[in-house]
Amino acid sequence: MSTLDDMLKWQIALNQNLLLNQKESTKAFTKYKLNNGEEIEYGYGWHLKNINGIPTREHGGSIFGFKSMGVYIPSKDIYVLGFSNCDCNSPTQVVKDIAELALKNLQ
Repeated sequence: MSTLDDMLKWQIALNQNLLLNQKESTKAFTKYKLNNGEEIEYGYGWHLKNINGIPTREHGGSIFGFKSMGVYIPSKDIYVLGFSNCDCNSPTQVVKDIAELALKNLQ
C-alpha cells in the first residue's frame, strides 16, 4: 500500500539522489536503443515520454484491485499522481491529461 505522501517522498528522494546515485539515476532516465537501432521510450524502470515536446518520466503499477500512475515533469518540477481502487479503471489517461493542463497553466 502507498499514499500520496509516500509517493511524494519517493519522488523527492529520486530527485535528491537519495535512492540512486547520479550515475544510476542517469541510467534510469536515459532512453536506449535496441539492437536494431530503434530508440525505445524506456529507461531502467521508467517510461520516458513527453507532453507537447516537454520530457516526462512516467511509471504506473497495479496489483489485484488497485492501479496507480505517476507523471513527473522534471523541467517544471510537476508531479501528478493517480490512484484507483478498482483495477477496472486505470488512472493513466486522467493523470496525463492533468499533467498537460498543469503545463498549459504555466505558459
